Amino acid sequence: MRFITYNLKNFREIEYMRYLPEETKREIDIVSRVIPFKTNNYVTDYLIDWENYEKDPIYVLNFPNKNMLTDNQYERARNVLDGNHSKLDINRTVNKIRMEMNPHPAQQMTNVPVLDGEQLTGSQHKYRDIILFFPSQGQTCHAHCTFCFRWPQFVKDLDLKFSMREIAKVVEYIKRNESINEILFTGGDPMVMSPAELSPYIDALLDPDLVNLSNIRFGTKSLAYWPFTFLPEFSGEAEDMLKLFRRIVENGKHLSFMAHFNHPVELDNQVVREAIFNIRQTGAEIRTQAPILNHINNDSDLWARMWKMQVDLGLIPYYMFVERETGPYDYFQIPLAEVYKTYQRAIRETGSFAKTLTGPVMSADKGKVHIMGIVTNPVDGNKYFMMQYVRHRDYTKTFRPFFMGYDEKATWVDQLNEVKADNISIHSV
Repeated sequence: MRFITYNLKNFREIEYMRYLPEETKREIDIVSRVIPFKTNNYVTDYLIDWENYEKDPIYVLNFPNKNMLTDNQYERARNVLDGNHSKLDINRTVNKIRMEMNPHPAQQMTNVPVLDGEQLTGSQHKYRDIILFFPSQGQTCHAHCTFCFRWPQFVKDLDLKFSMREIAKVVEYIKRNESINEILFTGGDPMVMSPAELSPYIDALLDPDLVNLSNIRFGTKSLAYWPFTFLPEFSGEAEDMLKLFRRIVENGKHLSFMAHFNHPVELDNQVVREAIFNIRQTGAEIRTQAPILNHINNDSDLWARMWKMQVDLGLIPYYMFVERETGPYDYFQIPLAEVYKTYQRAIRETGSFAKTLTGPVMSADKGKVHIMGIVTNPVDGNKYFMMQYVRHRDYTKTFRPFFMGYDEKATWVDQLNEVKADNISIHSV
């Protein structure tokens, strides 16, 4: 199948655009100036129900709509685009709106490691045992998710990107930090890279002197958005990519394919299932993760069905995330109490092998906050969120349960108050 990309310049060429009213097309045009838009013919041909596009989860996942901006932001964007304004004025207005949308949540810009006084701007080191690497050639995706917390990676005129080609510097940094045993290739999506582009990075990481590095991960949406990458009968480079995976495993590294699936429909065709089979035959593990999102997958039956499908295909459920407070956050957010109850109902319906999943989890400033439950004090009847950090900048603070005051409307951890007894936090020891 030939890869056809649709973006802001040519989205009207999509065959299925005949289903969309002109007003809807204009909305896509306006909002796409703020939120990066890109999709492809696999998504449009295989995954979207165009006759019910307005409520179709994959359509919402790919095509921006006006509700993803505030009324004020949408009107400002529309006015500057409809008026007789210069390109400079348009860019100025659009970038101002983008900066209002918290482009780098969880203090991402503070996670950049330093080697001999030089910032390694294409990497992040937030947790002691893992470093994130953003290869320059992988800072795009096969299609863009409208909720994506890394949307600034796709905005050319904002100086907010992470990327680099100098893997040798990252290797040296890992050697000097013996606590690092994992590297995560991320972006963007490293699976947009060809095997020839990816191989030099992998060769450097297979250096026998790099003894502390035992795990290599790829964070990717490719199985959901372009599974042909792993099917030799469709892609001339697929066999080379699979050989690269085998080489990683044969060199004694644990290769984990961190796959993003937002909805069961992304798993429900023979193409993706063959791609999954081929990857697993290389010795790689496939772990799954996704945020719970309003308008897309806010349904416990859906999550239970998706996790069961993943287990049946040999995948390992890994994380259920809470949507990050960036981009069109207001459109996708769900109260934490509702998120937890959805998770609770869903996980009860799955078998033992889905219990590998950790959720719901927020990627916050200090680390990944796990909502363990909602508890009630039998003395005063007050409710609390019971939480713990499954990842923390200070690893000694992980897996220590603590309590936050209950608020049924709160959608993020910083909207909650920590519970104290006699002015002392009630963290466990």
